[in-house]
Amino acid sequence: SVISSPGIVLLALLMSDVFVMRKMVSSMPICTPGSFQCQVLLSDLFDRAVKLSHYIHSLSTEMYEDLDQQFSQGRQILGKAINSCHTSSLSTPEDKDQALQTHHDDLINLVQKLLRSWNQPLQHLALEAPDNMASKVKEVEEHAKILQGGIDRIAGRMQSNLGDDFYPQWFGPMDSRMPNGDSESYALYHMLHCFRRDANKIDNYLKILRCRMVHASNC
Repeated sequence: SVISSPGIVLLALLMSDVFVMRKMVSSMPICTPGSFQCQVLLSDLFDRAVKLSHYIHSLSTEMYEDLDQQFSQGRQILGKAINSCHTSSLSTPEDKDQALQTHHDDLINLVQKLLRSWNQPLQHLALEAPDNMASKVKEVEEHAKILQGGIDRIAGRMQSNLGDDFYPQWFGPMDSRMPNGDSESYALYHMLHCFRRDANKIDNYLKILRCRMVHASNC
């Protein structure tokens, strides 16, 4: 059947309205902190990310504590080596108060940079770790990769630009001369110390971001 002239005009108007609405939706921010839309889009993603980051931090603490007793007498050496973590060049908030003052784009960037900076060291750890630790390292490595993908999705929903691809490079385990000649085990201990520190930062930053973006800082 042939559509009458008024029908054609009405159809044209409806199509025009649909086009305008699509344009409006596409130009709207995907997520505004504290909005209902933001909660629906981000709450599940953040919950999964925080569960992963908390689990990664827990595993890193377990692995570190497994070796901590062995090197309890070497803490003076470790104290001098803390700043030699390969991620120390990355400028991060000194404490929770500073992190709370940091813009959400900067926090999500820091999380991703820290995660990426540990890709290669975790691969090395998975190959070099003692048998009783290898399965935990492999689990951490797999969970860290999943978390990176989750952070990409979260950043997309927040319309955050993850910035350049720069992240601290790792150039191999720390070269230390231990009095008892156990340099390889100490290098592993040092790496786990650094990773636990960074895993704690990642976990804390994600919890701050979830509170800010999903609950409008009301937590």
